[in-house]
Amino acid sequence: MLFKRKIASMFLYGMFVMGGMVSVQQQMMHQQQQQKQKDYSAEEIDRFAEAVLEVLPIQQKAEQKMVKEIEEQGMDRFNQIARQMQQGKEPEGVQEEDMQIFQSISDEIHSVQMEAQQEVSQVVSEAGIGPDMYQEMIAAYSSNPEIKQRVD
Repeated sequence: MLFKRKIASMFLYGMFVMGGMVSVQQQMMHQQQQQKQKDYSAEEIDRFAEAVLEVLPIQQKAEQKMVKEIEEQGMDRFNQIARQMQQGKEPEGVQEEDMQIFQSISDEIHSVQMEAQQEVSQVVSEAGIGPDMYQEMIAAYSSNPEIKQRVD
């Protein structure tokens, strides 16, 4: 059960992080090319680091809610079905009842993600860096060791 929970947790965290960011990904790819050229002020780095410290608990809380929803619904195959659907495949060997449960869980997960994204947006705005810069700095943190070191 712990293994299944850990797998579900990792998958859901990935879904959460990637959820709602498809259009941002294209933007981030362009920004990543510019990251090596962009330097952030100490104030921007501090505001970003403070925002991240507030965002992480929001993301963890959302992840826990998503895992709890899967566990409460008893949907052991959720990750398998979700992976198949993400790959554009029709889920194999899934009964209609399981698909209804899957859809119910997916709807709840989407709701949790939207709520968390709103909270994150508020935190980021209050930090004074804005959502675009936050996403840009996440990309820089991930791809630029110098920025990562300054933030850490």
